[in-house]
Amino acid sequence: MATVPLQKPPAPVAEETLEARFQRLADLWHAAVAHHSSSSIRNNHPAYQEIIGMGPAVVPLLLADQEKTGRYWFWALKVITGSNPVPADDLGDIAKVTQAWLGWGRKRGYRW
Repeated sequence: MATVPLQKPPAPVAEETLEARFQRLADLWHAAVAHHSSSSIRNNHPAYQEIIGMGPAVVPLLLADQEKTGRYWFWALKVITGSNPVPADDLGDIAKVTQAWLGWGRKRGYRW
């Protein structure tokens, strides 16, 4: 009777951290949609949707990235938090929208 040599099981793959997963998806999303002006294209990209699906845990990461890079995380923040701190008069002014969200985050104790 022949014996089959035992194979070592594959080494466990380190689980991706929340931060690493967010950064990977954010970079993928940005590379795919940075040249688009359409919010529909940006907001419906699979990587953006996956980030939204990560839920409230990514809010500080979204705020940090918004402050650092200026990427458009407004829709994701609105969907995840159910909030919209942007006054109607400021809609369309990216600098004011950004500041409204960053101020919202600070008031709620988010740290990034």
